[in-house]
Amino acid sequence: MRKTLAILLTAGALSCWSWAQASNSAEEKSEKKAQQAAQQDRDRDNDAANPNGNITITGGPNVAPSNTSATIHWTTSGRAATIVKYGTDANKLDEKSAQPGGERDHNVTLSNLSPGTKYFFAIMTDDNTVRTKGEFQTTGAASATAATPATGAKDNITITTGPDVNPTDTGATIHWITSGTAATIVHYGTDPNNLNLKSFQPGGERDHNVTLSNLSPNTTYYFAILRDDMSERTKSQFQTKPNAAAATAAPVSGNLAILAGPKLDVVSDRSAIVEWSTAVRSSSLVHFGTDKNNLSQTAEAPWGATTHRVGINSLSPNTTYFLQVESSQAQGTGTGTKSGKIQFTTLAPGSSAKVNPPVIPVQ
Repeated sequence: MRKTLAILLTAGALSCWSWAQASNSAEEKSEKKAQQAAQQDRDRDNDAANPNGNITITGGPNVAPSNTSATIHWTTSGRAATIVKYGTDANKLDEKSAQPGGERDHNVTLSNLSPGTKYFFAIMTDDNTVRTKGEFQTTGAASATAATPATGAKDNITITTGPDVNPTDTGATIHWITSGTAATIVHYGTDPNNLNLKSFQPGGERDHNVTLSNLSPNTTYYFAILRDDMSERTKSQFQTKPNAAAATAAPVSGNLAILAGPKLDVVSDRSAIVEWSTAVRSSSLVHFGTDKNNLSQTAEAPWGATTHRVGINSLSPNTTYFLQVESSQAQGTGTGTKSGKIQFTTLAPGSSAKVNPPVIPVQ
């Protein structure tokens, strides 16, 4: 009897222990499920606040603008969409550039932009959320319909040489050199408060040459050299020479002769200025090219000078050129002359311009 009672008590104890263990296991499972549910809720909250996960921009955005385009580059911590919205109104980015797929290294080129114009942009996530914003300004001069000149921060580029003016009776050549690549923009006129005439060359240069034509003889002109944001870099004035025909007391007799030159006044990586002098007023024409037997390109200045100064632009760096100058009297006189040929070499890209560099006669 005692043995039976002991067995029953032991069985009861084991039953209670098993029930307790099962109860504890159920509680642990329930608590684990509750924790998982809470974590899922937190994940959903995080997803709502950051739909693109933990991806961040790790480099940039960096913008490389030109006259009519701009390239935007940035990197992300993971693969992400490459989407840029942009426009001239910070509150209305109505243009869009997108590339399919996802990248870590992103490059977007925006085309058909306007020169000298400020643009705003936003880098977007694939759910149309703004990841970051920025702005840039295209190079070059704004169109004539642009509003008043910009008054923002000025560039750090300075004029290192000039401006030098070589006037004739009906024209003038203005030359200057800048410490870096800059716009070539000149506004000019006979009223210093109303420079209503303009000369603009596309692109940027260090060595600048501008030829003003159709000027009035014996007249004072005022001019301003402008930055690409249309702010004033410097200003000056010059006077054209008296009418060439009136200044000639008697008809010129004999053949026209070149008294000195040609020589190089200035040479840079992409331009040069050629000088020579003649006994009488005549035309200023330069024939040049990379083949001494084929000088098919030309540059000229207004007619009527005895000291001739002609700028040659759009040359290639580190390149040997050959040139020959020509001067002729007024049309119908039948007189004219050409110089011998000389050669010179343009400088390496970005080099500072050289004044009066040596030239080599071509045999």
